[in-house]
Amino acid sequence: MNITVIFRRLVKSSSLRIVNLLGLSVIFACLLLSYQYIRKELSYDRFNENADHMVRLSIQYDDEPLDGRLYLQNVESELEKIAEIEQFVSISKVNTAVLTYAGERRIMNDFYAVSPNFFEVFSYSLAAGDPSTVLKSPESILVSHSLAQELFGNESPLGKELSLEGRRMDSKTYFVSGVFDDFPENSHFHTDLLFHRRHDVPEWTYVYLLLNDKDGIPQVKKQVEAHYDAFENLTEKVTAHLMPLTDIHLHSRAQREMEHNGNIYYIYLITGANILLLVVVLFNLWLNHSLLFSYNKRYYQLLRLNGADASTILYNEAIPAFLVGLLSILFGGIAAYYLAPTLHFATVNLFSHGTIWLTLCFWGITLFVSFIPALASISSTMFISTRDSLSPTRFSFANIRYMLVMQYAIVIFIVIISFGISRQLDLIKTTQVGGKTENILVMEEQPDDVKERYELLKTELLKHPEIEEATTAFQLPGTAIRDGINLTVEGKSESQFLPILLVGEDFFSFFDIKFIAGKVFDPYKMTYKEESDILMNYLAGKEIPIDLTEQYMLNRKALSVLGFNSPEEAIGKNIQITHGSLDYVNKGTICGVTDDFTYINIYEESIPMLIMQRQMFRHCFMLKFGPGKQEEGVKIFNEVWNTVNPDYPANYSFLQDVYGKVYRNEFNAGRLVNLFSLLCLIIANLGLIIFMAFIVKRRRKEIAIRKVNGAQPGQIIRMLNMNFIYRILFAFVIASPLAWWVMQQWLTDFAHKTTLDWWIFALAGIAVLLISVASVSWQSWRASTQNPAEVVKSE
Repeated sequence: MNITVIFRRLVKSSSLRIVNLLGLSVIFACLLLSYQYIRKELSYDRFNENADHMVRLSIQYDDEPLDGRLYLQNVESELEKIAEIEQFVSISKVNTAVLTYAGERRIMNDFYAVSPNFFEVFSYSLAAGDPSTVLKSPESILVSHSLAQELFGNESPLGKELSLEGRRMDSKTYFVSGVFDDFPENSHFHTDLLFHRRHDVPEWTYVYLLLNDKDGIPQVKKQVEAHYDAFENLTEKVTAHLMPLTDIHLHSRAQREMEHNGNIYYIYLITGANILLLVVVLFNLWLNHSLLFSYNKRYYQLLRLNGADASTILYNEAIPAFLVGLLSILFGGIAAYYLAPTLHFATVNLFSHGTIWLTLCFWGITLFVSFIPALASISSTMFISTRDSLSPTRFSFANIRYMLVMQYAIVIFIVIISFGISRQLDLIKTTQVGGKTENILVMEEQPDDVKERYELLKTELLKHPEIEEATTAFQLPGTAIRDGINLTVEGKSESQFLPILLVGEDFFSFFDIKFIAGKVFDPYKMTYKEESDILMNYLAGKEIPIDLTEQYMLNRKALSVLGFNSPEEAIGKNIQITHGSLDYVNKGTICGVTDDFTYINIYEESIPMLIMQRQMFRHCFMLKFGPGKQEEGVKIFNEVWNTVNPDYPANYSFLQDVYGKVYRNEFNAGRLVNLFSLLCLIIANLGLIIFMAFIVKRRRKEIAIRKVNGAQPGQIIRMLNMNFIYRILFAFVIASPLAWWVMQQWLTDFAHKTTLDWWIFALAGIAVLLISVASVSWQSWRASTQNPAEVVKSE
C-alpha cells in the first residue's frame, strides 16, 4: 500500500478521522494531566526516610469531631514510657505574626514552634546548620531558603537578629541558627519559619511519633487510651487515632489541620471520570472504524478476489489507525504540556518512566479497538462462490445500538453527578454566613496593639460610604469552633458545657442573622485597656474591685441543651460561667436568641453556642464594602489602616477566598465534573452525528420512496430520530439509579446535604436528550426535504 493510496483514503474519510483524532487527543491529554496530579497526590510525605514508621497522634472525646491537635501536657509523660515509640515531635502552629528585621516589618503566616529533634525525625534538609543542635536554644529560629534570600540577599543569615510579635507568642528576639531548604511541594505542611518550642508552655500541638516498628500502632493506641482512662475527672470516652504520616494528606478528616488536605475520594473521582471519558472515546473509535470498514468492504472484496490474503486487509486498516494514534499522542502531549501551568503543575514530564508506560498502553488500546471491526468482519471480504456479488451487505446495527445505550448512560450519569455537585456547592454558598457575598474583607489574628485601636479604625473607615459595615470575631467563618465554656443557668443546679463564639455587637447585622427572641447586645461597657487591666489582675490572682456583669446570646440549638422550652423563656435568665481565661467577668443575662446559622463549615452539624462579647478576644476583623465598591473600598482601607496602624502591615484576604480554601476539593470536583461532562457530551454527539449521517446515506432510497408515497417531512424526521430517543431514554433508566447511589455516598462527608430531587435527574436527562436530538435533527431535516428524483438519479 503506497503513500498516495494511504493519503487518498485518509482524505476521503477525513470527517471520521478528525473525530477520532480529536477524541483521542482530548482523552490522552486528560490522562497525562490526571496521571501527573494523582502521582503527586499519592506521593505526599513519602520523601521522609522514616515515613513508613511515622504516625500522627490525635485524641477524640466521645463522638466529637476529631481535632488534628492534642493537649501535649496530658500525655507527654506517657509517650516517653512507651517502648514502641523511638522519638516524638511536637509542633505548634502560629497563624500570623509580625516579623521585624533591620527596621522592616512584614506579616508572616502559618509558621511553627517545633521540638529540638524536628530534623532528626523529619527529612527536611538544611542548607546551613547542624540538625542535632540547630533548635536547641530557646532563641533559635530557622528561615527557609526563599525567605533568607528576601531578607538577607547574599549575606550569611546565621546569627542575624529577628523579632516576632503575635497573638499566640510573646514578643521576642530570636537569632537565626540555620537555613532549611524550601519544603517539598508534596509535604502536608509548609512554612518559611521554624523556631524553638518551649517545653514548659502548655498548648495544643500536633504530635508525630516515630515508631520502632509500624506494627506497634495497636499497642501504642492501647497504652495511650489506658493513660487517659486513668484520669479521675475525665468522663468522656477517649479514642486515640494514630494516622500514618503518608495517609494524612488524602485520608485525614480532622479539624484544624495544618493545611487544607486533599481527599482520596477525589482521586477516585478523577480516575472514574477518565475511565468514563475513555469509554466514550473508544466507542466512537470503534463505531467510526466499523463505518469505515463498511465503506471499504467492496474495495477489500476486490483485493481478495485478486489474490490478497487477510493480512493485506489488516495492513490496510493498521496504517491509518497507527497514524491517527500517533498524531493523537503528539497533539494530546502538546496540549497537556501547555495546559499544565494553568492547572498549577510545574510541568508534565513526557519522558518519565510512568508517562512512557501510560503512552504505550494508550496506544496499544487504541490500536486494538481500531482492529476489532476488521477482525470481526474479515470473513465478509471473502467470496465463497461465484454467486457472491460485489454488492455491499447489509450493515448490522445491533452492537452499535447497545453501545449507544452504554455511551449515553455514561453521559447522563456524569451530567447528573455534575448537577448534584453544583447543587451542593450552591448549598455551601447559601448556608455559610457571607457565602454569597463577594465584598467582605477579612483579617485574621491581629496583635494586641491593633486590637486596641479597633474602635478608632472602625470609626475612620465608616466615614467613607464605600464601606458599609465592620465587625469582629474570635475566629474567621469556616473554621472549627473548639473553645467552650461551662455555665449554670439561674434556677438549675447542673452546669452545662457550650461552645462559645466571641463577636462584636454589630456581628449579627453584618451577616444578616435573624433573631427569634430578644435583642442584640448593648454596646460593650469597657474599653480594651480597661478590660486588659482587669484580665491581667485576675490572672495575677488579684481581687477585681467592681462587680461586673455582661449580656449573652444563644442560638436556637442551645435552647434545648440548657432546658428552655421556648426562645422567650430564655430571655432575661441569669447565667454564671466558668472558664480559665474568660471568667474575669463571670455572670450576665441572656438578652437574645438567634436562629441557627453556619459559622463553622458544613462538614459538621450546627452546634449549640453561647455568643458573647470581649474586647480582648476580637482577634479577627471583617469589613463589608458597598455593591461595586470593592476596588475603591480596598484602596480606602489601606489608606486608613496605614494612618491608624503605621507600624503593622495590613494582612487581609476576602471571605470568598477563605471559603475557597476550606472547600477547595469540592469546588475543584465541581469544575472537573463539569469539564468531563461537557467533553463526554461533545464527543458522544460527534459520534452520533456521524452515525446519523451513515444511517441517512443507507436509507436514502427508502426515504425517497416514502416521500413519493406521501410521507411528510415531520414523519420522516420522527422515523429517523425515534430510535435514538428510545435509546437515550433507556440509557437514562440505567444511569439514574447509579448516579443517585454515587451522590448519596459523596454526600455522606457533609452534615448539611442538598436534596436529590427528582427534577435534577429529569433535567439532566432532558438536557442530554434535547442536545443530542438537536445535533442530529438537521441531518434528518435535510434527508426529509431532499427531492426524491435527485436520489433516484444519484442511484
